[in-house]
Amino acid sequence: MTDETNPEEIDDVEIKPTDIVFDCPNCGHNLCVDYRAAGLQVPCSDCGAIIQVPIPDGMQLDDLDSDPGEMLQQLLQTRRMLVKAEAAAQKAGEKVVELTMQLADCRKTLLAVRARIETLQEAADIANATRQEVIDMIASTTAK
Repeated sequence: MTDETNPEEIDDVEIKPTDIVFDCPNCGHNLCVDYRAAGLQVPCSDCGAIIQVPIPDGMQLDDLDSDPGEMLQQLLQTRRMLVKAEAAAQKAGEKVVELTMQLADCRKTLLAVRARIETLQEAADIANATRQEVIDMIASTTAK
């Protein structure tokens, strides 16, 4: 490991003794990640390239294994989050159904309004034609 054992400030981020500090091989941006990310592929926070977090010298992958109690807590937290996500998805699905029904009702109303407008337009056309006929009759009567 390099001089990672002393807390430092890089980009206003406190570096813990267990953090892994390295440079992005794509853009050179200085990165700092938790030791549990060793060996994983992560996106660079600067350029977005997917890079592999180095495993520090002397660190074994077995060092990354969590104790059973911590794993159980993570599992329980994940289950709670899953239950909440499923409930949110169910609620969202119900809302989609409700909005779909409202949209169908709006479409029916729109079709009815269009039909009414067409009927009114036809009536207006007939009224205009009749009006023109009356004007033409008056004009022909007064011309005689």
